[in-house]
Amino acid sequence: MSFRLLSLALILSCLWGCAPQRQALKPSALPTAQATAQETPVPPPVLTDDQLLGLVLPPGMVQDPESGQYALPQVMESFWKLRDKAAQEGWRLILVSGYRSFKNQTRIWNHFDALYQKTDAKLDAKKRVRAIMSLVSVPGLSRHHWGTDLDISEAGLRGQLVNVHPDTPDRIVRFYDWMKLNAPQFGFCKVYLGKRGAVRDEPWHWSYFPYSRIYFQQFMAIRDFHRIMDARVRDAQYLMKNFPKVFQEETKSINTECSSETSSQSTVGSPQSPAKPQIN
Repeated sequence: MSFRLLSLALILSCLWGCAPQRQALKPSALPTAQATAQETPVPPPVLTDDQLLGLVLPPGMVQDPESGQYALPQVMESFWKLRDKAAQEGWRLILVSGYRSFKNQTRIWNHFDALYQKTDAKLDAKKRVRAIMSLVSVPGLSRHHWGTDLDISEAGLRGQLVNVHPDTPDRIVRFYDWMKLNAPQFGFCKVYLGKRGAVRDEPWHWSYFPYSRIYFQQFMAIRDFHRIMDARVRDAQYLMKNFPKVFQEETKSINTECSSETSSQSTVGSPQSPAKPQIN
């Protein structure tokens, strides 16, 4: 698959709509949030396991009027503050993707599955699933279900989500360097570094760590995943048969150094062993 096609597919995948019952608030309509992760943020909403799995909408979701994307109120407020700081320093942030439901994640997963089957028919289910997981999380396992994680681009990139390569234009590299320096001041952590697990480096994916560190611990404690074994997910049979390995490869991808970057209140150690998640 060409890099240009991949970038286009990622952008298109984020355009599938979200549920209409969420609140649509302008930045000024929310209570003032704390500007940095070192300050005490508004306590995170309690999420059920079904909400962590993307099956039920998290409470109180709000919309970014500029992009139409959704996130939890504190997460969106912190993004708006980051966007304001970026504008002052010559960068125009674009929120490409925020909250995704299980249904929305399934559409994205199935899109890439179909694309791989069309462009590389020689791949068996194992190799195909591994290839897709490097681009998008398995439905039910995505951090985008929590309302804490955002895909952020810049106007100069025209909303594209671009990996950094040796020939990447200097402005793109400088933008990502700016994000690495400034996003943690507002509680955001770059969670996918491409060092381990299935997910490759994603310099555009930022997680609001004061909340997501708590949800991650709760997520890792889930043992019954049968609710996400949906036949409408392509390659579901392989995913079901090999779920402990799939789960491990997904969760191993997380950057466990986030705590030192974005929070002085708590830390997250290495992910717990997913040896016994149940799917029946």
